[in-house]
Amino acid sequence: MVYPLGMYSPEIKRDTVERLFDAVSIYGFKEMQLNFSSVCGEEMPEKIEPEFAARIKKAADDRGIVISAVSGTFNMIHPDPAVRAEGVVRFEQIAAICSILDCKVITLCTGTRDRDLMWRWHDDNEKPDAWDDLLDTTEKLIPIADKYDVILGIETEASNVVNTPEKALKLINSFETDRLKIIFDPANLFRKGMAKPENAVKVIEEAFALLKDYIVIVHGKDIHAGDGISFTSAGRGIVPFERMLELLDDIGYNGSIIIHGMRDETEFPYSVAFMNELMR
Repeated sequence: MVYPLGMYSPEIKRDTVERLFDAVSIYGFKEMQLNFSSVCGEEMPEKIEPEFAARIKKAADDRGIVISAVSGTFNMIHPDPAVRAEGVVRFEQIAAICSILDCKVITLCTGTRDRDLMWRWHDDNEKPDAWDDLLDTTEKLIPIADKYDVILGIETEASNVVNTPEKALKLINSFETDRLKIIFDPANLFRKGMAKPENAVKVIEEAFALLKDYIVIVHGKDIHAGDGISFTSAGRGIVPFERMLELLDDIGYNGSIIIHGMRDETEFPYSVAFMNELMR
């Protein structure tokens, strides 16, 4: 199946909403995962005016672009409860304007005990109280998702408390709700020491077997072979995208693939051509 390709908005830098969407259209994308940092300089704004959200939607509509997901990422297990509480408040600001954007999915960061960077590992992530805080924060987000009729998209991330597919499934199964779903990012499935070509298909297949029933968005991000974690753009690493596409076909996935992991927007044409060739 040919899946529509989207992009992650911070990976194209423009000085106005309209110019951003112009560039997205020129690169041939039909969908976007929107991060508010790319349109107002702040990932989780304190206040989002409905008029500004309507401007974003008009820019998207005028260029035939669907906003398939919005980033609502804050550190869900930050060691300071006040920081977590502020994240929940700002998350609701994003949820409240999703209907204007005609968007149903908000992506999350399950978080880390690192105080300064939510995408950096901390050994305290493995402690039971970190998981307890994740459950507590998630419990606060679910009623917001119910109120605004949105999906909470979680993904495995090597630096976060949910760093394996098993933990992602455990989180989903901890709540009686259909609001928790999966952002399937194949590159994020590799933890330190796992990014070997000979492991790649197995890593994808095992994660897919656990999470396939919950996938709502797929990321097209890649990872370099090596002992560490070094992300790259699709087609430049070891992710077996052809196998991933077969697995998506098998479950009848009908969403988009969000091209992600660009260090520079000049990398987009290569990854777009790579993915389109695989889907021919």
